[in-house]
Parts: sequence; C-alpha cells; structure tokens
Amino acid sequence: MLERIHRVKGIGLLHDADGRQHGLKKASLIYADNGVGKSTLASIFRSCASNEPRSISRRKTIDGNNLPEVLFQFSNGQQSAFTNSSWDTPHPELLVFDADFVEQNVYAGGQVTTDQRKNLLQFALGTTAVNAQHEYDQADNDALAVAQAVRDLTNQLAGFHRGMSLQQFRELAEVADADAKIESLNERIVEAQNIGLIQAKALPRKLDEPLFEIDPIFGVLERSLTEIDFAAEERVKQHLDSHEKPNLERWISDGYSYGDGERCPYCNQSLDGVDLIHAYRSYFNQDYNQLKASVAGLGNLISTCTSDGVIERLQASFATASAIIDGWQEHVEVPPPEFDREAAKHALTEIRAQLDALRSSKEAKLLESVGSEEEKGELIGKWHKLIDIVRLCNEGIDNAVNLITTYKAGLAAVNPDVLRHFIVNLEMAKTRYRQDVVDLFSRLDLAISQENAAKSEKQRKKDALNSIMQTTLENYKDRINELLVAFGAQFSIPNIDFNYRGGLRSNYNLHMRGSNIELAGGTPDFKTSLSESDKRTLAFAFFVASVESDVDLANKIVVIDDPMSSFDLNRKQQTRAILKRVHDNCEQLIVLVHDIHFMRTLRDDIVQVSPPQDVVCVKLKTVANRYSNFDVIDVDKECEGSYFRCHRTLGEYLDGTTQSSMEVARSIRPMLEGYLHRRFPGMINSGLLFGQVINLINDAAQDSPLTHAQNITTELNEINNYAGQYHHDTNPAADQVQIIDGELRNFVERAIRVVHAGMA
Repeated sequence: MLERIHRVKGIGLLHDADGRQHGLKKASLIYADNGVGKSTLASIFRSCASNEPRSISRRKTIDGNNLPEVLFQFSNGQQSAFTNSSWDTPHPELLVFDADFVEQNVYAGGQVTTDQRKNLLQFALGTTAVNAQHEYDQADNDALAVAQAVRDLTNQLAGFHRGMSLQQFRELAEVADADAKIESLNERIVEAQNIGLIQAKALPRKLDEPLFEIDPIFGVLERSLTEIDFAAEERVKQHLDSHEKPNLERWISDGYSYGDGERCPYCNQSLDGVDLIHAYRSYFNQDYNQLKASVAGLGNLISTCTSDGVIERLQASFATASAIIDGWQEHVEVPPPEFDREAAKHALTEIRAQLDALRSSKEAKLLESVGSEEEKGELIGKWHKLIDIVRLCNEGIDNAVNLITTYKAGLAAVNPDVLRHFIVNLEMAKTRYRQDVVDLFSRLDLAISQENAAKSEKQRKKDALNSIMQTTLENYKDRINELLVAFGAQFSIPNIDFNYRGGLRSNYNLHMRGSNIELAGGTPDFKTSLSESDKRTLAFAFFVASVESDVDLANKIVVIDDPMSSFDLNRKQQTRAILKRVHDNCEQLIVLVHDIHFMRTLRDDIVQVSPPQDVVCVKLKTVANRYSNFDVIDVDKECEGSYFRCHRTLGEYLDGTTQSSMEVARSIRPMLEGYLHRRFPGMINSGLLFGQVINLINDAAQDSPLTHAQNITTELNEINNYAGQYHHDTNPAADQVQIIDGELRNFVERAIRVVHAGMA
C-alpha cells in the first residue's frame, strides 16, 4: 500500500509539493480544483507502475528550477524514488485509470486505432491469459530466432550460387573432371569470341558522288541587258572603243559609282552639260549594277563546285574504305578498289579553267550573253568523266562488300554465352562440393529442422492461447456489458475477438439501436454516435472489467483520476457503487476528484462498511506562484450550503471559537433567509431581499402557510435592521461600521432562537 507521498518536485504545478504530513489509507480521496495537479499526480502514479519516465519528463515544470523528483513511501518501509529521469523501484501493482489510459487503450480524437486495440488487449488479459501469451511470445521469439538462423545460413550460401536458385545449387551433381572440361570450354570460347569480333567488323562504304551545280553559273553568264538607252549605249561604247583598253567598262562603272553626279572626282570641274556623263547615267542603271554584282559572284559559285576540296573528300572516303578492306584481308582475299585521283583532279581542273574563261569573258562583256549550250554540254561531259572515276571506284568497293558478306555468312554460328553457361555450371558444381559449402548445407538442414519444430511449438502455444483468450474475452465482454447496462448506456459490445495482424490485438465493435458502430470512420461511427459521456463510460467499463477480473486484485493499488467526468447523476451513482466494490476487494483505492460532493458521498459509502480510520481525505491547494501542494480538507465544511455554514458560524461564535466578528455579523441575515426558505419551500422567491421576504409574510393571505410566521416578523425586522448595516446592498459604508460584541451576541442569540423555537 502507498502510505505517504513524501515529495514531488519539478513536475507540472507540483513544483515543490510536500505530503509527509498526510498519511494515506486504504481509501485515499484526493480533492483538487481543475488545473491544480490531479492529472499530473495520476501521470506520476502511471509512470511508477510502468517504469516509463516520459510520463514525468514531458510534464517538467515550465518555469521552475527544480529537476523532476518523486519519493513514495510504501508498506514495510519500502520506498520508490524517481531521480535522474528514472525510478529505482517501479511498482507494477499500481493500476491507473486516467486520460492517458483512455488515450492509449480506448480512443483518441474520436477514433479507435489499431494500437489502442492492441494495448487494450494487453491490459485486459487475466493472469492465465497473460502467462499463455508470454509462452506464445516466447515460442514466437524462438521461431523468429531459428528463422533468422535459416535466413543467415541462406544468405551465406547466396554468395556461392549467384544466378542459380538455392535448390538448383543443392541438386547439382558432382563432376569428377570439371577442371579439364572447363579448360576445353575456355578454348572454344576464344574461338567463338574471334568469330564474334569478325561478325562485328565494319563493312566499307562507297564514295558519295559529288554534284555539279552548273545551272546557277550559266544563269549569270547568259544574262544580258537590252533596256539601256540605245543612243547612250552607242555614245559610251564609242568612248570605250576609242581607248582600246580591256575591262575599261568595269573601271569606268566602278568609278562612276563614287561620283556625286555634279563635279568630276579627278579635277573637280562641273559635269553639267557634258553629254558623255548623261550617257553614263543611262548606261549604268540599277539593272546594270545588279548584273555586275551577279557576275562578281561567279567566282564563288565556280569555286564551290570545282574546288580541290571535292577531290580531297573523295580521296578521304576512298582511304577509309581501303583501310576497312585491308582489315578484312586476313580473313578473305579482296581485290582492292582503285581511285584515279590525278585523272579526277585533271578533269576538275579543266572544268574550273573553262568556267573561269567564261567568267572573264562575261566580265569584259557585261551586257552580253556569254556561254553557249554547246559549251555547257562540254562542261557536263567533262564532269561525267569525274563521276565515271568515282563510279569505277565504287564498283570495286561493291565487289569487296559482296566478298566479305559471303565470307561472314559462311562462318560457323558459335554462341559464347552458351559455352560460358556450361562453365558456370561446372564452377558451381565444384563450389557445391567444397567442404565449407557442404558444412553450410548441413547446418542449414539442421536449422530448417529446428525451424519446423519451432513453428509447430508456436502453433501449439497459439492454439492454447486462443482457447484461453476466447474464454477470457467472452467473460470480459459480458462484464463490460453488465457495467454498460448499469450505467444506462444505449450501446453494447456484441463481440470481442482478437487477431495476430501486426501483433496480438483486440477486435470488437459496438452495437447501438440495431446498427453497428464503426470504430474508425464509416457511418455511423464512434466519433459522432457516442457522446463524450458514452466514450468515457466505455473506457471506464473496460478498466473496471479488467480490474475486477484480476485474481491478484487484493494486492493491487487502484488509482482513479476524475472517475465521473462528463457523467450524469445515474452514472455518478453507479461509479460510486463500483468504486466501493473495488475498494472492498483491492489493497488500496486512490481516487482523484474535482467534485467535492461526489468525494463526500463516496467517503460516506465507504465508511458504512469500513472503519473511518481507513479513509483519508486530502486536497491539492494553490500556493505561492500558483504552484500546488498537499493540505488537509474538511469535506463536510467544504460541502456545506450557505444556510448551514452561516448557522455553524453563529453557533461557533456563541461557543467562543469564531474569531471574525464581521463574518458573524454578516452571517445572521443569510441564516434567517435560509431558515425561511426551508420552513416554507417554494413559497418565497429566492431573488427577494430579506426585507421583502418579511413584507411577503406580513401581507400573506389568511389561508397561506406564511401566516404562521407573522408572529416573528417584528423580531425579524429588528434583527434585519441590525444585520443590514453590515451588508453593502443596504449600507454602502458597511465595512466602516463598528461592531460591539455585546450587541452582536444579543442579536446572534435572538436569530438562533427564531430558528430553534420559531418565535421571538
């Protein structure tokens, strides 16, 4: 049993809480307002039970300077301390129901997850089922271990049989003369590889025949101009002929383009009135200039199609083809092709010379057509001589290609890959019967045998666990449904099953109003069909059903945090009955509550059958810096209504135990108001001031029960006149009124007499 909470430091609002003065009993009820530390204390209990430090470390005091620390005192002098982020002695006998239990085992965010169903099953199992599960887990671990051994040995063997399955490798026959066969196959591979290289060798390519672009050239040569003014033409020609200078026309044309038409560029004399200049202007017009530009471009056209590069390209192609053919000579005799480079070059030179002569003629006679069809035909004939040289060479190349192709077709089709496959199999056979590999197979066979035995044992343990689980969960389900009925829930659990997908976990569903409730999504679903009270009820039923089925409950400490959260009156009553029953059967019950009236009623339920000294009530109160600490609590006083509290205050004053005279003076009127409300229930509006209540009694009809109090209205008025001076609603300066003790005692006695005797 947990006898005392010595200290809690640095955890949530329990920054430096000291509980040494507050011994705990078999029934320990701890009260606290919301936000004072109940959940923190529950998490500390949970951490101590599960030996899980994170429940504490995540609640470290935000603005505190203490490291998380806890010291519990248990029976027989045992202590359990949390320091340096760990427990020295965990206590698994602590069974804790709190928000963490709900979130981990039942639901979170309106959904029931796979992990929660798995955790719930672990929590719900009884001792027999837990032992059976441990045995199954051990068998499962054993099976995993031998399966891992099989995998390890299989992986070791994998390095020896790559490209072949393990079974194929195992079944290989031993080959006595494997090395000799491998050597023979390697020799055949060399031959096969040579054949492959021959098949892959390139074939020679023919020379590309060059094109002779003669039409653009003759298009320029044959062009003439007839639109020049005849008189101007005659005048210019006479002038040109008189000088008998070749290319004079071109020289004059070029010079004319530099003049401005007004003055001579040589002597700067005026050209106005010079007939020859007027003739030049007509003669050298735009068409003339365009023709002259075309003739100037003839050189490029001729160079393009008759340059030495034509022969060089042909020679380069011929050299490449000849080299390829030479590479085949070791396999097949091939007559080498010939390319008469000099003849080709000579033909091209003649063509270029003839074209250059035509170009010069055109430049001398710019306006006349130059080059006849005969000359054009002659040039084409010379070009054909060049083409004939190329074609003769290509015939030799074609012949070489045919000879090589015929040779390749006659080669034997030997596949080196097939030969390599034979060698691989022979090498595998050699490896298969190496002593280290034989030993690995022996170990693998033993591991496989052990794996089969482990699988059988695992199945046997699984069958035993299944049988126990079915019985355990059936009883668990029935108890949960009994609790749900007692709580007035409109839903039930028709079935709780389990499966091994992703680890052993529970599988259940809810039934409400003829429909199944989906636990995660779907319609209708858990989130929207159940109220918060229903969800909390389900979680509490899960917890209680498990606790009550625990055969070792007499040695367990049950901790309940806020058991009636979101519960209505009926469910609160059922919760008290359940907690009393748990208290009667467990070693210790610790309940954390925020409802003082629930706490008092639960205490009263327990002391009906248990000695009062076995029940203790403690509270968490707010101290400096809004931290929390343990303190004593008078449950009866905390639960008093205004009437009883005021009545007690006046009685204590008369007994000489109350210190504040102002509190006594201000308690007179509320006590009398409470007395009248209880004497005449439902007849006096709670919103009336005391003076108005007195008037209501005085004005009551003869048949009204209020008339029975008319004998004390004079007394009530006098008492009210005295007591009213201490209340701000009737006297704004109430705090400044001096109290005379003798006078106060007189009116207190009179007020008590009214209540006790019903008269002045």
